Amino acid sequence: MAAQFGNRFKTALQGGGRLQGAWSMSNSPTVVEALGHVGADYVVLDLEHSPTSIHGMLPLLMAADAAGCPPVVRMPDHSRTNVKHALDLGANSLMFPFVETAEEARALVDACLYPPHGRRGFSRLNRASRYLADAGYLDRAKDDVLVVPQLESEAAVGRLEEIATVPGVGAIFIGPGDLAASLGLLGQVTHARVKEMLADCGRRASKLGVPIGTVLPDAEQAAWAFQQGYSFVAVGNDLASIVTTGRKAQADLRALREKAGG
Repeated sequence: MAAQFGNRFKTALQGGGRLQGAWSMSNSPTVVEALGHVGADYVVLDLEHSPTSIHGMLPLLMAADAAGCPPVVRMPDHSRTNVKHALDLGANSLMFPFVETAEEARALVDACLYPPHGRRGFSRLNRASRYLADAGYLDRAKDDVLVVPQLESEAAVGRLEEIATVPGVGAIFIGPGDLAASLGLLGQVTHARVKEMLADCGRRASKLGVPIGTVLPDAEQAAWAFQQGYSFVAVGNDLASIVTTGRKAQADLRALREKAGG
């Protein structure tokens, strides 16, 4: 079977696609591969709020690729070294947490692109080039990489247009958890004020023609985001699903035992 090169997630967004995603915090290749088979259009590998490290995500990238589900990596920070390692490992859609200004977004684009477009560190023999099997990788790398700043505060949302139109930014992501916290609504991602700001971001990004994404806790909330103009929305996460299912099973069993007197 011939290898497939390129960035299917970026291509779909650029084509006006509306993509629904899965979210992984479990640091488990088995779970990531399984998520790739549940009907999601992409899977986010969360390196910011999980035990996964930059080099530790390699099995996760391989699992997502094996399932045919494009991986999107939420980076742990803005470190140029981490960017270089992530790209060399074959991650080509990178989301960066807590981007506050256009200047920060420009610095991230600079870190992600080879000269003359940026200052990404050069390496030819790596997983990104499929160990030289992808002869056109260096010529195509600029077009393959997707840089996605995360706007996660009231101040950053206020600068949406400035950040979203930085050359090289391919999409933006609104982080509802930190946005809620910045509004004094810690943990209240579906609060009316948060949803009002999410909807406003959707309208403004649509006017610019820039794909916009987010993550929400359930399918109903995610469907609402699509109605507000969002291009890619992930629902829940694998660890939350495991905890919710496990807690319910334990509670149900405890209730049945108590009812039966055993």
